[in-house]
Amino acid sequence: MRDAFEKLAGKKVTVFGMSTDKPETQKKFKDKNKLPYDLISDSGGEIAKALGISVRGGMFTARRALLFKGGKLVWRGDRGATSTQGAELLKAIAAVEGE
Repeated sequence: MRDAFEKLAGKKVTVFGMSTDKPETQKKFKDKNKLPYDLISDSGGEIAKALGISVRGGMFTARRALLFKGGKLVWRGDRGATSTQGAELLKAIAAVEGE
């Protein structure tokens, strides 16, 4: 998402990262990786559960991207490779815009 962030921002997409890590750990990760978006701490996994994302051993079972439009989930990318996830999300946005 970091590498696609400018294009996503141009589409008026708000990007958040989420993990079960504590905010202090997330801040170090964000700073180290120069992430231009905020991170959400879901240490108990409640948000993940509400979104249908599995949590095992205190961690999400896979990297995912979710796209919401008008408060509704309109796309879910479950394969989530960091090298391709931004491009996949941009394709999903184009498909949603084309509807």
